[in-house]
Amino acid sequence: MAGPSSSVSVNVKITINPSYTEAFLAALKTTMDAIVAEPLNTFFEVYQHPTEPGVFKLAENWDATAEYLNDVQLKKEYYKPYYATITPMLIKAPEVELFDRMGGGWVSVRKDSYPGRE
Repeated sequence: MAGPSSSVSVNVKITINPSYTEAFLAALKTTMDAIVAEPLNTFFEVYQHPTEPGVFKLAENWDATAEYLNDVQLKKEYYKPYYATITPMLIKAPEVELFDRMGGGWVSVRKDSYPGRE
C-alpha cells in the first residue's frame, strides 16, 4: 500500500445557530474565495447536513504539510474577519480533522460531477 504524500485533507465540522445561516454563508464565501486562490489549495467543498440545520462540513485539500497549514496558512489575515464574524454564531467549537492524502491511485474525480469547473 502506498504511504502518505505531502498533501493533506482538512475536514471541519461547524455548528451554528441556524438563524445565522445566511450570514454564516456570506462570511464563509468571502473566506472560501481567498482560500481557493491560494496556490497550494487543490480542493474546497462545503456540505450542509440534510436533517440538522446549522451543521456544515468544510472539506479542503492542500498540497502542503500539516506544519505549513498551522505555521503559515492559518495565520493569513483573511481569517481574522471570518472568525470575528462567525464566533458569535457558533453553538459549539468547530471540530477539525486532518488526514494525510494517500499517494498513488487512491483518488478519483468525475469531471462531469463538477460542470463548468476545469
